[in-house]
Amino acid sequence: MINLGKRTGFGFLFLILVLYTNQIFGQISSAALLLVDTAGLGDPISVDIKIVFPLNLDIKTIDFSDYKRILNKAYTQDSMTMEEYADLEVLDFGEWKYEALDIPVGVDKLKFTLENGKNVIFNTIKIAIYNIGVFAVPAPKVILGDTSVSIIHGQSSVIQITLPEKLMKQDTVVFNPIKDIIREDANFSDYLNYVYLLLGLLLIAGIGYYFYRLKKLKNKLVVANIEIMIPCHEKALTALRQLEEKELWQQGMIKEYQSGLTDIVRTYLQERYNIDAPEMTTDEIISALKKANFDRKYSYELVNILQIADLVKFAKARPEENIHANFMLMAVEFIENTKEVPSVAKVL
Repeated sequence: MINLGKRTGFGFLFLILVLYTNQIFGQISSAALLLVDTAGLGDPISVDIKIVFPLNLDIKTIDFSDYKRILNKAYTQDSMTMEEYADLEVLDFGEWKYEALDIPVGVDKLKFTLENGKNVIFNTIKIAIYNIGVFAVPAPKVILGDTSVSIIHGQSSVIQITLPEKLMKQDTVVFNPIKDIIREDANFSDYLNYVYLLLGLLLIAGIGYYFYRLKKLKNKLVVANIEIMIPCHEKALTALRQLEEKELWQQGMIKEYQSGLTDIVRTYLQERYNIDAPEMTTDEIISALKKANFDRKYSYELVNILQIADLVKFAKARPEENIHANFMLMAVEFIENTKEVPSVAKVL
């Protein structure tokens, strides 16, 4: 008796649950309405999607996955020439901006309107079917919470896909009788391919011969690498001329002029006597030159050039204007007097 009571209780609870579920589902309707009943192969087809449901229900998503396997009703009658499922493509998801059948349309893409005390979702999509037959385009599934529900009252629309009118007309063309092959005389165009092939072979042979002769010529030549050595005094004199052409001191840029002049002289001393003149003071330069092959009779000129320039740069002294031109002449004369002319070229 106890076991019978438990079974009766569970059965009654299950019956209530089924009745409640059917009541909810009965209040939801989903429809796919086609504006035409016949279309050509690959033609765009408009489908109106309409879903109506009570205000107290929450829809999570709408599922179009059934569109991937829509049965071809003509397949049961002709399985040799007909395909079993529709080759369907969604061309446009309308307002939903949706692109894949595998992923349901999220609630964030849905637009709800109120109609007769119920929520209504409406959207027009465009599809195309690329095989002939008869297809029932189903209404989409509605997902409530985590449960996918196939709508019992969903309304599908049937459409027949036929060949385009142009292709159908081609099937009615009467073929003309087969005629004998007319043989034409050979002309120049018939031999063009052979001409092109011959020209290509000649071009390849010519390129090969050119590189062969070039390699043979290189083997006979004895190439001497010549390194041109510019004497340090020539570089210094060129730099002094360029500095003079800038006319810095004439524009009031005395410090820049004197710095440029002494930098040229210091670089010349570095290359001529192998001392680190750019990093030395004037006294250090004179001391280093005593150990080098330097003629001391030019020491006075050098000290005069370097010390006056230091006064201008660091003590901000303003010498007379004629001293700038004189210092340029002194620098040129100093380099000319102390120069050592190396060999113009060195053969390696």
